[in-house]
Formats: sequence, structure tokens, C-alpha cells
Amino acid sequence: MGVSKFVPAAAVVALLLFGSVGCQSTSPVTNRRLIEHQALIDFSGLKDAEQVAAVKASCSLPRQWEPMALKKSALYSHQQWRSPSGHTGVGVVYIRLPFPVSEGMLLWFAKREYTKSNEDGKAIGQWTDEVGREWFEAENNKYHVRGYAIVRGFNAWIVYFGYKTGYPPDLAELSIAARSAETFIPDPDAGSSPNQAADSEPVTAAASE
Repeated sequence: MGVSKFVPAAAVVALLLFGSVGCQSTSPVTNRRLIEHQALIDFSGLKDAEQVAAVKASCSLPRQWEPMALKKSALYSHQQWRSPSGHTGVGVVYIRLPFPVSEGMLLWFAKREYTKSNEDGKAIGQWTDEVGREWFEAENNKYHVRGYAIVRGFNAWIVYFGYKTGYPPDLAELSIAARSAETFIPDPDAGSSPNQAADSEPVTAAASE
């Protein structure tokens, strides 16, 4: 079985449709801060930065990792890349929100999905990094996942990486997945025509090896 269910994207969208309209948020995490943070990343094993228009982001992906089939609906696009072993993955869910919600709300629901008692789920941690991104870590009887959320108006991203709990974690693959996840830069204009308005600042730079 592949690793395409690391993030329950359809469930996240269900939450957005039926959640509280009052939860609005302006992320303190700007593209400038993310780009500055990239100076601290080890890019060995990663490709040059590229735009992934389907999920409206720029990122440096692991070399020789296989892209999985894009999962897409009217509200979200989910792209994942699988390691050579097939046991480790990194990916991003882009969500076009029907109304603004907070990053904390997105993480709360993602964590809830992974900690269901019928799947032996457990929350491991939640924290804010030095850039201002809100992270969570959770595990169930299928997957161990770390991820963070970024919200920009009506656009949201959940970036994550993880591995199948039925196999010993491959530390080399996890290292490159973690570093790749650090390189994601939101780009709401990706794939848009020049006359379409952006909800946030464009990507102006990206690091490479």
C-alpha cells in the first residue's frame, strides 16, 4: 500500500465546510521569513527549487523520489512524493478556503484525525518554530507524521512528512523529507493568469544546492 493517506485531506475539507466561520487568521509567517530561514537548511539530496502549480507552492524536492498521483477536488489539491523504499513520504495539501480559518484550527483537526482511539492514535507534540509556523506530531497504527499549517486569507497549506509505522524508520529518508518540508514557500498565484489577483506576496527567491 502506498503512503497517500498520510494526511486525510477530504476530512480537513469537511471540517472547513462545517467549522466555525468566526475563526479568522492572518499568518505572521511571511514568504520573506521563510526564504531567510532557507539559508539554514542543508540542501544536499534535494533538487533545485521548483514551482508546483497544482498546490500553489515552491519547494525543493528530494532527488529520485516518485511523485504520487495528484488528488484534487473543487476545494483542495494534495500532492505527495514517495521515497525509494516506499515507506517515507513528504507532501502538501493546498486548500482554497470557503472562509478564513486559523492555522490552529487546521492543526487541531489534523491531529484529531491521527489520534483516533480506534486506530491506536496518540498526540506526540505541538509547537511553534522560530519562523512562527505551528507544528504537530502524531502517530497511529499506520503512520507517524509531522506537519505544519500556513493560512493566507482564503488560501491554506498543510505541509507534512512521515513514515509507515509498520516498518523501521529510515533515518536517511526522514532527514531528507524533513529538510524538503522546510523549503515549501506558499505561492497563491502559481498557475494563475497575470490578471488574477493574489491573496499574498509572491515568491521572490528560493534556495538551491
